[in-house]
Amino acid sequence: MLQRNTGILWRELDREAVLLDPKAGCSYNLNAVGTFIWKMLDGTHTPNHIATVMSETYEVTYEQALQDVENLLSDFRKHNLLCERAPAILNVAP
Repeated sequence: MLQRNTGILWRELDREAVLLDPKAGCSYNLNAVGTFIWKMLDGTHTPNHIATVMSETYEVTYEQALQDVENLLSDFRKHNLLCERAPAILNVAP
């Protein structure tokens, strides 16, 4: 699962977001689609699920949405904006 780096400050205004990495002294601007993806990076969604929801929300095929998600995630990783999170394991009592 993917999660936003908790050290990144961000604000949304008019469906667009500004991200600030205080450690690196860098800021990043996201358009509406980038902000949509960023907001889904809460540790509970896979890239496939994000692409599915994105294709249902915007007029785009699943394949194009997945490609866009993967490209943006690659940029996020390159700039240390993401944290990888292992999926939770449920203990089921017999």
